[in-house]
Amino acid sequence: MSEKIKSIRIHPGIGIARLGDSDEFFIGPEAPGIVVDPGGSDGPGPNGGTYRDSGARLKRQAQRYRVYAYDADDKVIAELTSDSGLVKSLHWRVHVRNMKAANYAFQGPYLFDPDALRNPSIQPGKKPIERDQLIIDPGVHTITSGQAGAVVMKGDVFTGIEKSTLPGELRFEGYTPKDPSKEVEVTYKAAKDIELGQLRLDAQDRLLFVPAPGGGECVTTPKVVLSNPSETVNPPNGPENGKNPLTNQFAYFNVPGWWDDTCGGEIDVTVTLKDGTVLSTRDNVKSAKDEGTRNPRAGAWIVTAPPKFAPHMYHVVSILDRVYEAFPEAYPYAKQKTNFYRDIYPLFVKAVSYGWVSAEAAGVTPETKGAAHGPNQPGNLLSEPYMAAFTDPSDKGKPVRQMIYGLMRHAPGQHGRLVDTMLPAPPQRPTSWKNPEFQRAEQDFKMPKLWGSGGKPAQNKQLGIDLPEQFLSLTVLQLQHLKEWADGNFEVGTLQEPPTLEQLPLTEQPHALDASALEPTIGGGFHPGIEFPYLVLYRENFAEAFRVNKDIEAGALAAYMSSPWQGDFWSCNVAWWPTQRPDIVFEYDKATQTRTYKEWFRGYDADGEPLSSTDGYDQMLYAWPKLGMVLPVKNEDGSFLKDNGAVVYVEHERDPALNRPPTKAS
Repeated sequence: MSEKIKSIRIHPGIGIARLGDSDEFFIGPEAPGIVVDPGGSDGPGPNGGTYRDSGARLKRQAQRYRVYAYDADDKVIAELTSDSGLVKSLHWRVHVRNMKAANYAFQGPYLFDPDALRNPSIQPGKKPIERDQLIIDPGVHTITSGQAGAVVMKGDVFTGIEKSTLPGELRFEGYTPKDPSKEVEVTYKAAKDIELGQLRLDAQDRLLFVPAPGGGECVTTPKVVLSNPSETVNPPNGPENGKNPLTNQFAYFNVPGWWDDTCGGEIDVTVTLKDGTVLSTRDNVKSAKDEGTRNPRAGAWIVTAPPKFAPHMYHVVSILDRVYEAFPEAYPYAKQKTNFYRDIYPLFVKAVSYGWVSAEAAGVTPETKGAAHGPNQPGNLLSEPYMAAFTDPSDKGKPVRQMIYGLMRHAPGQHGRLVDTMLPAPPQRPTSWKNPEFQRAEQDFKMPKLWGSGGKPAQNKQLGIDLPEQFLSLTVLQLQHLKEWADGNFEVGTLQEPPTLEQLPLTEQPHALDASALEPTIGGGFHPGIEFPYLVLYRENFAEAFRVNKDIEAGALAAYMSSPWQGDFWSCNVAWWPTQRPDIVFEYDKATQTRTYKEWFRGYDADGEPLSSTDGYDQMLYAWPKLGMVLPVKNEDGSFLKDNGAVVYVEHERDPALNRPPTKAS
C-alpha cells in the first residue's frame, strides 16, 4: 500500500471550533446532517449528552483533523492513523494568531477603508501583520504521536505600550469625561499568556484542536466599556458625522484596548511511514524536523468562533453554500437532476426552524402575526398541504411552487452573485457596489427576510446611504435548484437519515469532512458574521474549494470579525443569525399544542442589573456562556415531537445563575 501513496491531505480543509468556558469539550460534526452528541448522560443531547459540565459551564466544541492518502491519480486510498498498519508517527504543526486588534476597522464590506485601523494610535502607518504589539501570536506549536496531554498555545498583546489617547465620546468604566469632544488619556497594561487553544491527539493520533475558553478584556485604564457611542452621541452617525470607526455606528466592532481569544491559522502534518517514507502537507520536507513551506492544497485551516446555541438548526445560507458558489465544480451533485428531498426540502426545514428562535419568523410580533413560519402560520412550509404540492412535479402543484420561487430573493446584479457587488477584494477599497447594475429598491416581503451584508435597511436609511444586499439573498446554486423545482423539472427522491462518517465509503469521507465543518455556519449577512467574514466570497482567497490560499497569513481572515466578538454577539439580534444566536425561545404545552415565548437574552448581569434588550453589549461578556440551548423536544421513542409537520424546539440547559442577581460580597 505505501508505494501507492503519492500525497496526503488534511480534512476538513477548513475547520470550525467553538468557544466554551468549561475545560471539557466534545468533537464537532464529521458528516453532513449529523448533530453530534456533547457527551455525558441524562441530558438533552442527541444521545443523552449535556452541553454543560457538572458546574454548569458550557463545553467547548473541538475540531478533529484527519489525514488521507492519495495515489498518483489523486484518488483517496486510505486514512492514515497510528493504528492503520502503515504509520510510524504523525507530527502535527499548527500556527494560529489573533490579529483583531491590529486589523482594519470593520465598517461593513461596502464601506471598507484601508486607511482606517483599529487602535489607530498604536503602531500607525503599518500594515496589520506588521503591528506586532497588537497581535496575539503564540508561534508555531507541534504535537507528535506518543505525546500525552495538551499543548496549550498562549501569547501576549498590547505589549510595550505605556499610554495613548482615545475619543472622549467612548464610554469608560468609572469615569465620565468633562468634555467628551476632547481626547482622554489612557494607560495600557499588556495582557499576558492569553490562551488561543490547545492541541491534543485522539487514540489514533488524529489532531484535536480545542478552542479557547472565550475570554476577553480591556487593558486600558480607565477601561473602555463595550457600547455603541453613535446611539447616544450625535445619533445616528455619531461624532464627526460618522468618520471615526471608534465612535460611529460601527464602533462596537472596533472597540479600542480590547482583546478576545478567538483565532485562525494553519494546520499541517508530516507522516512517517513504517518503511521510512516521509509524507508532508508542506513542501520541501524530508523529515519530521524540517520546517518546509506551506502547500495550501494539502494543509488545512482552523477558525474559532462563538458557540452555536441551536445545534439542530441550520442557517439558510452557510459558508458551505458560499464555497459552492465560488467553486461550483466542488458541488458533488453538480450534474444531477434537482432532487426535492436533497436540494429543496432542507431549505424549507431551515426556514421553518426560524419560527422557534426569531420573533419575526415566529409570528409573535404585530408586523408578522399571521404571516410567518410558526407551526400554525401560513409560512409553515412543512405542513401537509404544502408538502403535497411541493412533492408533485405535475402541473397541479406548479402554481404553488411558482409562488414560492417568486418570493425568493436574488443577489443584485445580472449574475446574482453577492461577491460581484464587493469588488475589488480587501485590502483595496470596494467600488463595484456603486455600479447602477447593483442598485435596487429592497423588497421586504421577499425571502429570506434576514438582514444582509449591506446592513439592516433601517441603518441604511439613518446613514443616508443605499447599499446593496440589505437583505440576505440566496446563492445562485440554491436559486437554480428552486427554479428547476418550480418549473417541475425535478425528481422527488426520498427523505433519508444522513449516514455517519464511518458508514460512508472511504472515497466520500474527505468531502463529508470538508462539508460537515462548514454546514452549521453563517454564510451571510456578513456584518461581519459569526465564524468567517465576507472574505470567504472571494475565490482568490482560496487555492481550491475548502483550501485557504498560500499568501493568507495565519489570523488574517478571522481578523475581520468583531473585536471583541461579545458586543456584536449581543447586537446582532432580531434578523441576523437566530440559528446561532437565538432572539426568543419557547415553552411548549403538548396537551394543547400551544407555545409561549420569552426573550433568550434575559436575567441578570454580574452587577445584578437586568439584561438589556437595548444596551447589552457589555452584559454579554458575563451572560454568553450561561444562556440556554435550543433543542428539539423528544418523544419517548427518541424521535422528535412535531407540530403540524414542524419539529418543536424549547430551551434547555440555561444556567440558573442568570435567573437571579449575583450575591453581593458583604
